[in-house]
Amino acid sequence: MSNWLAHLLSSFANQAGTWFVGAVLAALGLFSSHILENIKLALNRANLRVKYYEEMATEISSVVHIIDRLDRVYYRADWASDDDKGAIATEYNEVMNSISRKEYVYLSWLHRYWGKDQVTAFAKCMEKIRAVDLVLIRLNAVIDGVAKGPSVSRHDAGDQKDKLLAVLRSGLLDLQKAAHSLLVGSI
Repeated sequence: MSNWLAHLLSSFANQAGTWFVGAVLAALGLFSSHILENIKLALNRANLRVKYYEEMATEISSVVHIIDRLDRVYYRADWASDDDKGAIATEYNEVMNSISRKEYVYLSWLHRYWGKDQVTAFAKCMEKIRAVDLVLIRLNAVIDGVAKGPSVSRHDAGDQKDKLLAVLRSGLLDLQKAAHSLLVGSI
């Protein structure tokens, strides 16, 4: 009997790997559809994260770019034609309207796919965008005020314009940092 038991144990040890692989394959066969569905869901989620990130990143990059163009070309360049300036102003309006329309969509994506830190970084970025937008509105009001009438002297208007351009430059730098933190540093 001891011979029989030794032979059984030896046979089991020799075939244990085969039985183990068979058991694993049987388990995979039973649960393969569930495992496959989990893999599909994970891949779809990853695809959506990439798609949504690229859309949001493109939109924020466009805002930063057009504000930089406004600062350097629209307000500071003597060489830009009225057509060039008009095209930049039109693009700025389109970009601002677009990002403003999608702000809550981006927030929902960030909540769903990335988390609280990214939501906070996006909120800070939008705060900087809105701050720059207010400076641009004030700057245009000063410029329009000078063009429409003598209520403010040209010298005072020039001083206001210079101060607002300095605030615009500072706001743009803050926006660039916030966008970098959101797009490069946190996601």
